[in-house]
Amino acid sequence: MGYISDIRKLIGHSPIMMTAAMCILYDREKGLLLEKRSDDGTWCVPGGGLELGETLEQALRREVREETSLEIADPVLFDVQAGVHMVYPNGDEVYYTDVVYIVEKYTGTPEPDRESTELKWFPLDRLPDNIMPTQIGYIKKFLAEG
Repeated sequence: MGYISDIRKLIGHSPIMMTAAMCILYDREKGLLLEKRSDDGTWCVPGGGLELGETLEQALRREVREETSLEIADPVLFDVQAGVHMVYPNGDEVYYTDVVYIVEKYTGTPEPDRESTELKWFPLDRLPDNIMPTQIGYIKKFLAEG
């Protein structure tokens, strides 16, 4: 995360605005793929912030690959949520614009990276209680519309 690391060196934990590409990775047989965050233990969808010069889809593919080891195909734009506020356990404060995609095509076997301790497929009727609060809105929307 070069760009954000550079900004954090200059401003510390002060609030920043950031655009993130988020992936609702859905398999009709397995359910929704979530990752358990290593910093606070909440479950979340894969995704993250754009680097300089990246398109949304490039960031989406990179973040999913980094966080899950999966290659994705045919992402479909699903939702945009602006003003999503997050304070991380280390004190970093971010106001996100989350651009959310639904992905049903992927290759590979899910493997967690350093940002998460576990990856797990959840049936839609048995999602965990401790989902990252900033993602509950678009996950509920997916459950209602998906």
